[in-house]
Amino acid sequence: MNREQKIKIGAALALLAGGIGYFSRQLIVHANEKTLQHKHAKDYGVTYFEYQHASASDLAQLIRSGKVTSQQLIKHAVARIKADNPQLNAVISLRESAALREADKLTDTGQPFYGVPILIKGLGQQLKGESNTRGLKNLKKQKAIEMSDFVKQLQALGFIIIGQTNYPELGLINITVSKLNGVAHNPWRLNRNTGGSSGGAVASVAADFVPIATGNDAGGSLRIPASFTGVIGLKPTQGAITGDDTIPSSVNFANARYISDLQTYFMGMKNIEHPDLIKDAPADLKQMTIAYSVKSPVGTKVSKDAIRAVKQVVKFLRNQGYTVVKKDAPVDGEKLMKMYYTASTATGTDANKKIEAETGKPMKFRDVSPMTWALYQADKKQTKESDQFVADEMAEVDRQMTAFHKDYPIYLTPTTATVAPKNSDPAYLPKYVKRLKHIQKLSHEEQIQLIYDAWLHGLSKTPFTQLANISGEPALSLPTYVTKRGLPIGVQLQAAKGQDQMLLQLGKVFQDSDQLQSLDDYQAKK
Repeated sequence: MNREQKIKIGAALALLAGGIGYFSRQLIVHANEKTLQHKHAKDYGVTYFEYQHASASDLAQLIRSGKVTSQQLIKHAVARIKADNPQLNAVISLRESAALREADKLTDTGQPFYGVPILIKGLGQQLKGESNTRGLKNLKKQKAIEMSDFVKQLQALGFIIIGQTNYPELGLINITVSKLNGVAHNPWRLNRNTGGSSGGAVASVAADFVPIATGNDAGGSLRIPASFTGVIGLKPTQGAITGDDTIPSSVNFANARYISDLQTYFMGMKNIEHPDLIKDAPADLKQMTIAYSVKSPVGTKVSKDAIRAVKQVVKFLRNQGYTVVKKDAPVDGEKLMKMYYTASTATGTDANKKIEAETGKPMKFRDVSPMTWALYQADKKQTKESDQFVADEMAEVDRQMTAFHKDYPIYLTPTTATVAPKNSDPAYLPKYVKRLKHIQKLSHEEQIQLIYDAWLHGLSKTPFTQLANISGEPALSLPTYVTKRGLPIGVQLQAAKGQDQMLLQLGKVFQDSDQLQSLDDYQAKK
């Protein structure tokens, strides 16, 4: 069944359900019916159903055609957020009035996303005058004093920013929950988490607030929540996107419902300072050998659902004529993660500096998450030898994966080892929280081991994503599988540095073949 057929069938079902266009999600997100009357085309230019199934590029074309205005789409999106966000807590701030003013001033110069509303992640994507707390409760009143280059480029592409999305403190963990902003609930099940750290962004896409929302990724923060909520997420090559460094660190990009949006978005957000970094996609993708693995890099359990998701994709690819072989990546996953944590200790020190600058006092254990505190204490004892260990391991991973991709241009794994955890499942088990509180008493080696042990409860659910961050390679999460319990889980495709367009092109093969399952797709089939 192609996209046109799905839209026609969905439209018919929506009419049978009384024209609500939201009938199936009522089982999950019980939106206020009176508020949802904003779906009517006479008020907002498009029906609820038209907006729900439109790509960002489609919306730009509707604006250009005169069928709808940017202002109408902004009001439509904001009304939907106000109706459903109280249950999801995906959006932490709205700027409707400012967005409408910006839409009034917008001139059509051929921007690919002309007048399209978008939500940006509240962390690391500064918009002057808007919240810039980093998720720290001591900084709850802090506003950005400038606009990041990434956000400037978003606006250059024609997007109108309507608000900010939820994320965990400092973006450190793989679920979205913080003392400041609370829990981001999963549209598939409200008692499940969205994943982190771009949890609010993916929930906003899955719940049809906007067709595309921005995020960033330092250890899986675009791909983990994509897997947990049934949307698409690309972690681009390090340095490929405007404003990003070429040295492995956080990268900025977005989550979306349609690969075509991410393809257009990628070309528009490319870092012009590194034009040779990105390669063209091969003319024939089937000439490449694909390696796959379902083995956790850190030796933890991988769920049967995650294994089934990969095997389903392997079968699909082989039926399409691709060569797919079973082969694990040649990287020591446990050593990689200990290096990752060692490299992350400065995050704790940075948090302390910001809190001290704001309050005049150094941060205390109760001010931040247990891990922020632990990283701060470990950074105090960080040695030059530790820093050298990080540099050496990054270089080794780069060598290993460069050699691996010569034989296997694409590496397929589960994106996550499990479906989304329940919101009652803590990031760190209580027994470790008690030990993290007094981590300053340990040697640096013991501190890193404790951090590893404490993080393992969460890492065991998401052990596949960090490799792409350390190697600087692109990785794409696709929503190909839904469990019998009705929860999504993604698969990840990773490639050599610069091969982002190849991954997106392969992702398009999946979407064109009706292999992707969003929440809307799943509910339409139910």
